[in-house]
Amino acid sequence: MPTFAKPRTATVTLKLDAAFRDRIKSLAATKKRSSHYLMKEAIERYLSFEEAQQAVLQSVDDSIAHFEATGLHITHEEVQAWAKEIRAKPEAQLPKCHA
Repeated sequence: MPTFAKPRTATVTLKLDAAFRDRIKSLAATKKRSSHYLMKEAIERYLSFEEAQQAVLQSVDDSIAHFEATGLHITHEEVQAWAKEIRAKPEAQLPKCHA
């Protein structure tokens, strides 16, 4: 029978001014959730957003490096034509990169 490990947790102290704490407490009461739950949810959303943004930026850096190394690209006009085509034909393929 498999055993499941309990996720490790750590206590973190966060200093908030009174107005901020009151806003969290009020929202928690409205949503029938704990302040702790709302703060964890907010941190999770922030981390997900920032990680996604970092992934996009890394993808851009990788694309630039690939272009600089190979010279392969798609022109703006080719992308525009493809965008028009997929409106009528969603399965339309992105143009091939070329030098």
